[in-house]
Amino acid sequence: MEKLKVIIIFIIFYTSYDLNANNSDVSLSGYVNYTYISRLSDRSLINIPYRMGSLNFEKQSGVLSLNGNFSLEYHLRDDSYFLGSSNPQDFILDMRELYLTYGSKNFELRVGKQIHSWGNVDENSPIDNASSLDYYYLFFGGIERKMSTLSVTLDYYLGDLKFNTIFSPVHATNRIPLGDDDFPIELPVYPQSSEILPIQGYPYEGGIYGTLSTSLGDISASYFSGYDRTFNLTGINVYGRGSDISFPYVDIVYSYRKTDVIGIGGVLLNNIATLRYDLGYFITKDQNNSIDRPSSFNPSFYDSLHFTYPLLEKSRYIQSTLQIETELPLGINFVGQYFTHDTLDYSSDSLPIDQEIDIPNLEIDPETMKPSNFFTPGMGVPIAILTDRAYLVTFEKQFINNQLKLSLTSMIDASKRFDIEGLSGALIDMKIIYSLNQNLDGMIAITRVNGKSNHPDGENYIFNKMEDFSHLRFELKYFY
Repeated sequence: MEKLKVIIIFIIFYTSYDLNANNSDVSLSGYVNYTYISRLSDRSLINIPYRMGSLNFEKQSGVLSLNGNFSLEYHLRDDSYFLGSSNPQDFILDMRELYLTYGSKNFELRVGKQIHSWGNVDENSPIDNASSLDYYYLFFGGIERKMSTLSVTLDYYLGDLKFNTIFSPVHATNRIPLGDDDFPIELPVYPQSSEILPIQGYPYEGGIYGTLSTSLGDISASYFSGYDRTFNLTGINVYGRGSDISFPYVDIVYSYRKTDVIGIGGVLLNNIATLRYDLGYFITKDQNNSIDRPSSFNPSFYDSLHFTYPLLEKSRYIQSTLQIETELPLGINFVGQYFTHDTLDYSSDSLPIDQEIDIPNLEIDPETMKPSNFFTPGMGVPIAILTDRAYLVTFEKQFINNQLKLSLTSMIDASKRFDIEGLSGALIDMKIIYSLNQNLDGMIAITRVNGKSNHPDGENYIFNKMEDFSHLRFELKYFY
């Protein structure tokens, strides 16, 4: 509560300062939201967090402005009994953004906690890596699924050219709900916090994004360098007590690779359709040539490191997203995307897997436990953890003077595998949104996930695992 008080006092102080000056202005906006989600299979509640409220504010004073966004995330408690806990709270106050802007004719400088967006396609851009992701909001669009980072940003304008540069002194990771049974996506590994090796040195991140605007559209190029948003397996240590290794402790070590991304893209405009394209070329490398460290478990007993096996992963991969948007007959708006992921090369050292060494928290069959089998891109398009090929389509139609909106969105798994014929799984979302008045929207939606019963991966096929996430969703949102 003390943190909340400080934030509130700061906002009140700043917004009240020079409020009556002629060159000063303050604006507030946001929403209050109620959401209910239940499974189609048994009508049980899907207990994942959602943003119950949001507040945006902007304080303008001459060439300076202060921008912020605060949200209230609600997560239903598993119980309502407080015999063992004095804390009855079931919400989190999240300062999503708070930054100061200095503007001039040719440039704009922003300093603070910010959310960044790069790329030409609306969603799923492989070059959009400056902000980490909140996987609880993976199926939301725009900045709703993004997380902010402490950073300095400079926008510079030179005729038809725009340059956006970003620098951050900190490393921001994705929020991944590991072990949450209500969340549909699983990763192949589940680390403990003690198993993650901190980044050595200064985890600086940054990049530059340039756009040239023409009469036909935009052309862009970018470069970003930083550390992966999702952890990777960096090696294994084997400990004993002194010289005794009769009862070894196997310590799995995770970390974050260094990744450089070179991106190109563009927008082509014409009277029939708008084409958008983004391509990212990724070079990633494990920085941990040595993973020597004290045991993460009972270091006073397991006081001797006997074996150490750093993986030394290196890989190059390409991701691309092509988007087309047009208006179909009957006033139906159509947006289609095709996403691809291709690993160009991968190398690593091997792991000492045999029947005498048990590796906990690693949910992979030892017979197929090759590092390449569980390599996970740490940057790029988030749906790459689901598939290496995907079609995404949206049909939208408005009625009653735009008061009623119907939409159908589908993501189809088109994974490129020699042992699969045709398409595999799919996620389909049908949505009805009705504006009750100028400020109040009601929504009813059905999301259905279909797997493939004869898929070679069986129950481990990710869309088969996600079938239980098929749900009915109700939302009532008030804007102010």
